[in-house]
Amino acid sequence: MADPRNQHKRRDPDRLYEVAALTALAGAPEGLDGAQLLAVLEDAGLAVDAAVSAVERVVADGRVATEGSVFVLSGDGARELLAFHGELEAALDPSPTVAGMEECASIPWLTSVQTHWIDAVSLNYAVDPERLRPLLPPPLEPEVFRGSAWVQVLASRLREMRPQGTPSLFGVNFHQVSYRAAVRYPSAHCPGGHRRGGYFVKSETDHPVMRAVGNALVEFRFHGFGLADVSLDRRREQLRFCVRSRETGLIGEGGGAIDVTLDVREGHRAGPRSVWPDLASLKEPLVDCCDAFGVDPDGWIYVLTIDRDPWRERFAKVEHAYVEWLERGPLAPARLDSALFIPEPCAYRWRPLRRERWSRAAR
Repeated sequence: MADPRNQHKRRDPDRLYEVAALTALAGAPEGLDGAQLLAVLEDAGLAVDAAVSAVERVVADGRVATEGSVFVLSGDGARELLAFHGELEAALDPSPTVAGMEECASIPWLTSVQTHWIDAVSLNYAVDPERLRPLLPPPLEPEVFRGSAWVQVLASRLREMRPQGTPSLFGVNFHQVSYRAAVRYPSAHCPGGHRRGGYFVKSETDHPVMRAVGNALVEFRFHGFGLADVSLDRRREQLRFCVRSRETGLIGEGGGAIDVTLDVREGHRAGPRSVWPDLASLKEPLVDCCDAFGVDPDGWIYVLTIDRDPWRERFAKVEHAYVEWLERGPLAPARLDSALFIPEPCAYRWRPLRRERWSRAAR
């Protein structure tokens, strides 16, 4: 005979009603009598008959106990709620751990940090996939959307970056500029046979210590993390973004000078030259990108995942834009398609670094 304690693992509407009953009791440590429990479930939108049946089932298999006239959550019920929560997290996880992946942070605190992006911008450049390809280590390849590969120039003030769980007093404030290419690589464990994310072909900061910290993450040392003077100056509806690199020759030709002025008021569209008709159309390709990849020539793909708040981005109007590396460097001529502005502080949290093997035979 089947163990009745396992019957609740079925995936049908009845299970959701049962979880609702367990959740109601989890919020009432002293328990609820029958009338109180049914009232809570009715307030949650359950029909009376469905609520009564759900309560009968969770009592019958021991997930809810009775103490006199009061219903209380049992240990089995608490474990069921935790299991259900885990399933929800897994279903909503944009970067699930798959077979063969393992955690591997060489400096654990370095890939378990938190910060906030302030006045962040994304300059979205359309580039020739064949020009981008030589800058990507195998097995990474450019993702092509609407006929182009894409590189985003991401810039922000990072506020109070620190290991998770430590007070903000210990945080570091600085600017960072990253050139993130949209890429993918073959993975039999991912939907569609590929895992997608970003690859940083160039990065700069104005904080020497954070530059040293970035370069200490050996799994991601695929370019020298450069040092630059960076400013993000927002004055009401206008934001000016300037970079003057203190180094040259980090990758290919072209330096790191940037001079951009944006009108960041609400209501702008992407622009007449953009291939994206609205914000929704570029959400998946360029905004909802949570993985950054590093590649070890010995056969490992490193995946650094960022859990972050929604960007709540909006289009910005480009009044002036000069990005030297994209206009004179290895990806020239790159075309500035659109600009995004993130008006509110956006919380970022890094997960522990993960890795998986890749096969040269799959190249």
